[in-house]
Amino acid sequence: MGDEMTPELRRHDLARRVIADYRTSKISLKRLIDDLDTIWSDLEASGWRDEFRGHWWTLEQVYAVALDREELIQLPRDAVGDIEEALRGLEGLLS
Repeated sequence: MGDEMTPELRRHDLARRVIADYRTSKISLKRLIDDLDTIWSDLEASGWRDEFRGHWWTLEQVYAVALDREELIQLPRDAVGDIEEALRGLEGLLS
């Protein structure tokens, strides 16, 4: 019984796996954003959830700008930096 994960912890674990899949190029930025959005929508309301959303929002904005500028194939260095910062923030929340 002590080894069972709560639904909230399972969501955290899923978010970590989604981020790892993005980092290893198994999924696209769009898929990362969509998956994290789905996970976020199932989280309990809290300040932690709001922080999660803030980092997600950074990813969403980077994607939207890159899509508009047709830069998704080769993201600019500043966009890559913004993505990395958001991922580090999410990983910090999930650790």
